[in-house]
Amino acid sequence: MKKNEIEFQDNSISIKRQPLLDRKKSQDKDQGLRKSNVYEGGLSQLKKSILETSQFQRIEKHPSLQEFSDSMSLMSIQQKCHQLVKSVQEQEVQEIFFILDHFNTLTSKPKLKDIYDQKQQTILHISCFKNLPTAVERILMYEKDNSTAEEFNIWMNQKNKDSFTAVHFAAYVGSLETLEILKKYACDLKIKNEQGQNALSIAAQGDQVSAMVWLYLQGLSYTEQDEKGGTPLHWATYYGSEFAVQFLLSWLQKSKEGKKIINQQDTEGMTPLHLAAMTGNQRIVKKLLYKGSSKTIRDNRNQTPAQTALENEYEIIYKILETNNCLFEFLNIRTSYKPASISWNQICSFFFIYFYCMIGSVIFVYPFFHADAWLQYLSIASFLIGLVFYFLTMFISPGYVERNDDSRKLFSLLTQYEPWELCPECQIHKPLRSRHCEFCSRCVIVYDHHCPWLHNCIGAKNYPYFICFILTIFVNLIHLIILNAIFLIDDYPNPLHNPHYPWFNNVSNLKALDISKKFVQLTILILCLLFLFPLAYLIYVQMDNLFRNITTFEKYRQEEQSNVQGSKDKKSQQTIQQISFQFQIYFIYQIISITQFIVFKLLRNVLQQFKKYFISNMTHLNIYNNLNFILSNFI
Repeated sequence: MKKNEIEFQDNSISIKRQPLLDRKKSQDKDQGLRKSNVYEGGLSQLKKSILETSQFQRIEKHPSLQEFSDSMSLMSIQQKCHQLVKSVQEQEVQEIFFILDHFNTLTSKPKLKDIYDQKQQTILHISCFKNLPTAVERILMYEKDNSTAEEFNIWMNQKNKDSFTAVHFAAYVGSLETLEILKKYACDLKIKNEQGQNALSIAAQGDQVSAMVWLYLQGLSYTEQDEKGGTPLHWATYYGSEFAVQFLLSWLQKSKEGKKIINQQDTEGMTPLHLAAMTGNQRIVKKLLYKGSSKTIRDNRNQTPAQTALENEYEIIYKILETNNCLFEFLNIRTSYKPASISWNQICSFFFIYFYCMIGSVIFVYPFFHADAWLQYLSIASFLIGLVFYFLTMFISPGYVERNDDSRKLFSLLTQYEPWELCPECQIHKPLRSRHCEFCSRCVIVYDHHCPWLHNCIGAKNYPYFICFILTIFVNLIHLIILNAIFLIDDYPNPLHNPHYPWFNNVSNLKALDISKKFVQLTILILCLLFLFPLAYLIYVQMDNLFRNITTFEKYRQEEQSNVQGSKDKKSQQTIQQISFQFQIYFIYQIISITQFIVFKLLRNVLQQFKKYFISNMTHLNIYNNLNFILSNFI
């Protein structure tokens, strides 16, 4: 089946774009829910034009061309014109050609500009939204040959009763052939309807990405506002055109005024995020937030997007848009829907805790192993191997796909592939099992997930190093837990005698050294245990993925889709869609982030208390001095 094939059934029209996302059967909201007066008019009128025209289709069997020819000879000119309209409405291309050829044989040739239907629509309008490009070209050819240039231009750009032109209908159904034909005959591609919408804005409402890109290449603006302050992004958001929203956001991200347009308010004070919250589209809400849409802007009713969602009873979207979760988002307990940025806190925290555990063990535990030096060397070697795999995973490319900056190449790809097969930001055809990473701003081959510890994606090329990294860290944690647990309650021998650590033998206050040892070892044990269980689960997930030959992204995307398809309840569908594919992976990172936060707070408070305690109790300064002595000699 060709792209954008149109099917008419009784009084309904459906544009077949399978397997695009299933569209809502109707954009009408339940009574009592808030609607937008700005966006309920324009597209509804266009749809109404299509629906009213479709009701004229004939149900009986069509006659053969010979029978049709015989009947034509018995008709008057007025009846022939009426039959032409009827043939166009019924999409009978051969009949259209026959009638036009018959008109050419007449001495007094009828002018198509005088043929209308009840909506003041010409047969050019009807042919465009019926997606009949061959008929459109033949109609234009006939009228151009039988009219003056001025008459032809006026007729070709004529608006119907609802102020839509042929270009608008062709853009809405996404017929590139029709658009090319209209351009060939010098049709005004930039003409606007009564609301000030251009053809690109109307194509965005119909989720026709190919037509949007084509019109963009013809010079139409994707940031232009209409009479009510709405941009193409406003319209696409309100009518749930997810692919159009995705492409518009990728274009806006590359423009200087992109952030301003994303948060642009219309005459009702609503931003695209308000409209997405009003219509209950979670995916569009998340996409807007990831691109920098503001949660705090208020409309003319003094409502934020969150309040708009709550008013229309979209509770899941309301929770996404809440702004009083800064602490939870910082701790990664709650997913942070905001533009991607480097989390240096997590990277630095990982290094701090990893080095703290290892150095603390070297200073306070290794002196017990003066008779087994090989064990010390093994520990240090495993520690260094973990760092090597860490930096290899961080700096080796995960398998980035080369970007394309030529929009014309993107249009060429759209004629070969469907929108979901392309990446609008990289402007490429996505390889199998790849995905665009918002953090890296690149498409990654065999994308698994983005690791906040490394600030790098895990993909085809660095996945083996990542597996080695987490396995090495896991072994190190077990090793540190065993060593510190064994010698936690043991005290140092008196007098100290350690040939491998001679500076240890010079410690004057052994009691202070024992207290310092127990404190450091206890914190190491707590940190290692907190890291051990989530890391073990991460290893389990990755091993399971390896044996099943599936990535983390693919695994949870499949589960989400199967759950959504199996659920018929609207609210349960919303709840399921809210679950991110990275839930279990980031559950691990969330626990670790909480640990990092708590450790920093505890250390800060402990150091402050130690400082006050040492100043007020000068007799205990030996402990502080001993710690400084050990650290300075070790360094």
